[in-house]
Amino acid sequence: MEHSPKFNDLIMSFDELVSACGQERQWVLALIEENIIEYDVPEYEQFTGYQLTTVRRASRLSRDFEASVPAIGLILELLEEVEQLRKLKRQVDTQMPVIEVDIDSLK
Repeated sequence: MEHSPKFNDLIMSFDELVSACGQERQWVLALIEENIIEYDVPEYEQFTGYQLTTVRRASRLSRDFEASVPAIGLILELLEEVEQLRKLKRQVDTQMPVIEVDIDSLK
């Protein structure tokens, strides 16, 4: 997922992030260790709305599919790739004219 300005207007501490996502502190630390989320300002351990969105998405994956933290990382990468492919497809669809062929007329 790309960083969006609308997700960067919120700045929170690690404890606030843990509280906002409703998970255990160790679980969020595991996300950081797996590089699923990173500090926006490492020296201050500050997080933005972008990281909160990622943590909440990871939390849903953990809850709904009982996914481990490494599996969550892989799932999020694959979801991001699908998102990028869909975006590329939309761009291609708007640039290329659609040619329809009547198969019956070719017989």
